[in-house]
Amino acid sequence: MIPFSLTITMHSDWHVGSGTGRAELDSIVQRDADDLPYLPAKTLTGILRDGCEQAAQALDGGLTGQWNDWLKVLFGDQPALATTPLENEPRPAIVSIHSARLDENLRQALGQKQELRTAIAFMKPGVAIDPESGCAMDKYLRFEEMVRQGATLTAEAQVNFSDAYPGLSPNQYLPFVQGLLTAGAKMVQRLGGKRRRGNGRCDIQLNWGDNGDPLVWLQNNYGQVPKIPDLQPTNCAVSLSDDSDNSLNADGTWVTVPLTLETQSPLVLPARTVGNLVECLDYIPGRYLLRYLHKKLGNCVNISQAIANNALILTNATLEIDQQPGRPTPFCLFGEKLDGGLSKGRKVYNRFQESDPQGVQLKGERGGYLGPWTNNTLPAYGKVDLALYTHNTIKDEIQRPSEEVGGLYSYEAIPAGLTFHAELRVSAAVNQELSKNNPNWHDLLTGKTRIGQSKKDQYGGVKITVDSPPNPANTQTPKSQGISSGDPLYVWFLSDVLMRGDRLNPTLNPDDFTQALAKELGVSLELRKHPNCFSMMLRQRRTESWQVRWGLPRPSLLGWQAGSCLVYTVEGNLDPNKLKQVAIRGIGDRRAEGYGQLSFNDPLLTDDNLSDKERKKSNSQTDNSNSKTTLLSKNSNTQTTKKVSDDVFKYARLIEKAAWREAIQSQALAIAQSPQKREEVLGIKISGEDSCPPMSQLGGLRSVLGKLRKREDPNAVSTWINALKQVDNRQEKWPGKSLDKIQQLVTNTNQIWQILNLDSKKLTLTDNGTSKLQASLWAEAVRTLVDAMIRAHKRDLEKAQQNH
Repeated sequence: MIPFSLTITMHSDWHVGSGTGRAELDSIVQRDADDLPYLPAKTLTGILRDGCEQAAQALDGGLTGQWNDWLKVLFGDQPALATTPLENEPRPAIVSIHSARLDENLRQALGQKQELRTAIAFMKPGVAIDPESGCAMDKYLRFEEMVRQGATLTAEAQVNFSDAYPGLSPNQYLPFVQGLLTAGAKMVQRLGGKRRRGNGRCDIQLNWGDNGDPLVWLQNNYGQVPKIPDLQPTNCAVSLSDDSDNSLNADGTWVTVPLTLETQSPLVLPARTVGNLVECLDYIPGRYLLRYLHKKLGNCVNISQAIANNALILTNATLEIDQQPGRPTPFCLFGEKLDGGLSKGRKVYNRFQESDPQGVQLKGERGGYLGPWTNNTLPAYGKVDLALYTHNTIKDEIQRPSEEVGGLYSYEAIPAGLTFHAELRVSAAVNQELSKNNPNWHDLLTGKTRIGQSKKDQYGGVKITVDSPPNPANTQTPKSQGISSGDPLYVWFLSDVLMRGDRLNPTLNPDDFTQALAKELGVSLELRKHPNCFSMMLRQRRTESWQVRWGLPRPSLLGWQAGSCLVYTVEGNLDPNKLKQVAIRGIGDRRAEGYGQLSFNDPLLTDDNLSDKERKKSNSQTDNSNSKTTLLSKNSNTQTTKKVSDDVFKYARLIEKAAWREAIQSQALAIAQSPQKREEVLGIKISGEDSCPPMSQLGGLRSVLGKLRKREDPNAVSTWINALKQVDNRQEKWPGKSLDKIQQLVTNTNQIWQILNLDSKKLTLTDNGTSKLQASLWAEAVRTLVDAMIRAHKRDLEKAQQNH
C-alpha cells in the first residue's frame, strides 16, 4: 500500500449539496458528524477520475489506448455503464480516496462554538431565468447554502495493488500511476454544484513525499507506458482434498476471541434497496469480516476448510451497551403505547409470562438492542440512529445527474464513532492449528479494514481490536441444569436464522425449526400451550445482496429475524451439554457468517414481573462549561493556543469576522427595538406625533455616518456635529444632550462594544482576535447600530402618527 494525500484549496465559494433543505434554505451543504462542511470522497473520486480521463485521452490521442486502460486499473471498471455484456471479471479500483476535511486544529476550535460553525457558510439567493424573455421566472426563487472561499482541506489516499494483483511488485508501475493521477489533478479546476457559474474554483495538489515531481517524470517517459497487469483475484475456494485440512473439525472444547469494532467512517451495509434509497442494517454481519479473517489468519490455517466443517464462527457485531454486545430486542416484549416502552425505561410487559392488561393499549417493541440483564431493573437499551447521505452520478454529455447513469441516490449508513462487539469462535482443532503456527495468533486480528458498500472512498472504515486472549467458550445457559420432561424451554434468536426444509429449500415453517432443534438436543419439543400468554413470536426477514464488482444480484436469503422467540415444553431429559453446544455452534445455514445464534432460558424471557421494573436513571452528566477553549496562532504553541499555517489562520480570521458581523447585526436590531435604549444612546425620542429631532436631521446623521470607515478617523461626524452647534436653529432641533451622546459614541472606541455586549469568547478563533476585530469592525458596528436605531425610531413614529 502506497499512501499519499490530497490538498484542496478553494479559491471561490463552494457548494457540495446534501440533497436536502432546512428552514428557508432549499439546498444545504454536506456536513460531517462535527457539523462542519467537507468534501465527500465520492465527489473527490469522481472529479479526479474525470480529470484523469482528460489526461489519458490527451496522452493516447483518443478514447482508447494504454493510458485509457490504466485509467480502469486506477479507478476500476464501471459495469453499470457497459454497452455490451462483460466477458471478463470487472477490475476493482486500486486508488482509494477518503473525504477531505478542514485542518484538525481548526476543526477542534470550531467544534466548541456553534456561532462560528454557522458562520463558515452563508445563504446565497438564486432565480431561474426564462430563456425566451430573459427575465426572472415566477415562483423560481431559491436559496442555497454556500461555504466561504479560502478553505484548505486535506484528504488521505492510498494506492493498493495487493488485493487485485497479489504478488505484484508495484515499483515498476508506480511512477506511471503517480504521473497519471498528478496530471488528472492538474486538470481539475472546479468542483461541486454550480461550478460553471463561478462556484467551486479550486486547486488540487497530490503529495507523494520525496519522490520528485511526477509531472516531470511523466513528460520524459509517457511514451514508455507498460501494459496493464492481469487481474489476479485472491483464491479463497474450499479445498477438500487435503487430509490434514479435514482434521479441522468442530469437536472438542471451543475457544472464543472477543472483538471490538469502532466505526471510523460511515458504514453502508445494505439491507434492501427501495427506489433510489439503499437501506442499511443496524449491525455488522459476520460475513463482512470473513475476507479480513482470510487475510489475517490465512497463513496459519485453512480458513475455508474450517468454515466448511462448521469449526469457525464469526458472530454479528452489535452495538455496545454497558461495554457488552447488545442483544436484539425480543419480540415478546410490549410497552404501553402512551407512556411506556424500552426507550422510556418503564411499563414493559413480557407477553410470554404476563397476560394482556385490561384497559391498557400495548405496542410491540421493534428494533434496538438490550444490555446485560439485572434482576431488579430493566436492562439498558440502545439504538443505532442511521445517517442519510445523498449522492448523484453525473452524465458527461450534459454534465448533470441523469437517470441513464444512476441519477440521484441516497445511502443510509451507520455513523462514524460507534462501538460494536463481535466474537470469533473456533473449535479446539482450529485453535490447535493456529497456535502451532503462531502462539499469539489472536494479535493478528488487530488492525483496520474497510467493509460494506462503496468502501473504496468515504464509507466502510473500521478499526478492530482484540479485547482478550482466546478463552474457553462460556455459554452457561441460565437454568440449563436440571431441565427435565415437562419443563419449559425459552428460545431467543440472537441473529437471523436460515433453515432448510425436507426438500432442502429455504423454509419459514416453524415446524421445520422445531424438528431441527429437537434433533440437535435429542428430545421432543412441543410449543407451549398457555391460555393468556404468547408462546411464539416470529418475524421473517428477506436479505438481498449484490455482487458489488459485477453489479449483479445474488440469491435472496429468507429466514427468521433476530429477536424472534418461542417457548417449548420439553418431552424427555435434556442434556445440558447439548444445550451448550447448540448455543455455541448455532443452528441452520451459514453459521460461520453470524447466522443461527440462539440463547436459551434467558432470565429476561422467564421474568414474570417485568412490568413492575424500571430502568435506573443515570446521574452522570458531562459538564463542558469549564472546558478550555483553544485559539489559533501563527506564532507558537502554548497552553491556550495552537500554531497553524498562514492559510489556516487566514481562513479562521475570515470565519470569525463573518460571525462578528452577524452578531453585530443581530444585537443591534435587538437593542434598537427599545425606545429607552434609543434615547439613552442617541438621545432621540418621540413626542406625541413628532420626532425629536426631525427625521430630516436623522437622515443627515445617517448620511455623514456613511463616511465613517476607520476607528482612527471619526472627524467627519465630529465636524458635522460642531457645525450643527454653531447654528442655533439646527441645534434646537436636537433635544437635550443628544449631540454630545452621538459625539461620545463616535469618539469613545470602547462604548459601542459596551452597548452591544457581545460574547467575544464564543465568536473568536484566533489569538488576539478580539482586539483585531474590534479595531477593524468598529466603524461598521457604529454604523449598523445607528442605522438600526433610526429605522426602528421611524417605524414607531409612523405607528404613533397612525394612532393619532
